[in-house]
Order: sequence, then C-alpha cells, then structure tokens
Amino acid sequence: MEVLQKAGSAILLLVGALYPLASIYVMMKFLARGDAPRPSPAFLLLNFVLIATVPLAGILGGFAGFAPALWESQVIRVIVYGAGFLSLVALAALFISMRVRQQDGSG
Repeated sequence: MEVLQKAGSAILLLVGALYPLASIYVMMKFLARGDAPRPSPAFLLLNFVLIATVPLAGILGGFAGFAPALWESQVIRVIVYGAGFLSLVALAALFISMRVRQQDGSG
C-alpha cells in the first residue's frame, strides 16, 4: 500500500509541475493562430485559474504524500482540498463553455 501512495505522490508532483508548462504552451499556440477567432475572456480566465490551482493542489498533495507529517497540518489540507475542488469546478466550466461555443459555431 505504501508503494501505491508513493507512486501517487510522484504522479501528483509531476502533474503539478508539468501542467502549467503544457497549458501555457498550448495557450500560446492557440493565441498565435491568425485564422482562429480570439478566445473569450472567460475562457482565458478559466485557463489561468487552472494554471494556478492544479500545481498548487498537485505539488502540495504530492509532498504531503511523501511526508505524512505535512498532511497533518490543517492549513495544508484546506489548501490542497480547496485548490483541488476549484480545479475540478474550473475544468467542468471550461468543458461546458467549450461545448457551448462549439454548438453556437456549428448551429
């Protein structure tokens, strides 16, 4: 069971470290296309919220998995759970806004 916890912690650390880099790269490619319409401010805001919250939850959660004494801190738990919840809400809102935008463009 401990091996699973360490592997999960390592994955959280990797996701927390790599997500903002990949997200910013994709956003730059998306914004640099001249033929595509500009994204809405809400779309950009949701991406920036994800760029902030995913690493916060992933890195702190990963470190807490490697150092269980860190997880005993109520502040760390609230930050990890809050950032994780906000990440899920922003991700759901992003998918909904993308679906609405696709339906408006095609219909």
